[in-house]
Amino acid sequence: MNNRFRLFPLFLASFLILFGGCRRFAGINSKAAVQTAIEAHLKQRPGLAMSNMSTNVQDVKFEGDKATARVMFQSKDVPDLKVEVGYVLHRAGDHWEVESSTPMGGVGGNPHGGVPVPQSNPAPSQSVPANPSAIPPQASH
Repeated sequence: MNNRFRLFPLFLASFLILFGGCRRFAGINSKAAVQTAIEAHLKQRPGLAMSNMSTNVQDVKFEGDKATARVMFQSKDVPDLKVEVGYVLHRAGDHWEVESSTPMGGVGGNPHGGVPVPQSNPAPSQSVPANPSAIPPQASH
């Protein structure tokens, strides 16, 4: 019976170490930890007004040191405006870091007020000869 009392502290210490390690990984493998990483990533982007948006991590899947998340951003001013973005994250020590993001779609009205957004395709640079009569005639379509 005396040996049981000697083994009990060893057993208790082993249990606490094991439980503490599992709890540590459970904390990092949570929606809150992923949301913190995404918000930190977005704070690094200049010109992004995150104070006007609410962030809702909808779905997270953890696979080892990788995680994928589906996040819905919703305008606080116009609640019908929502954008869904997919994120790939990797574990960096005791936290997550965003590796990449992909827009998945949006719902609601056009944030540009119904006006189509112009495409910015600059025209290729052309050299113009000093003598305009040197330009050969071009066939019309």
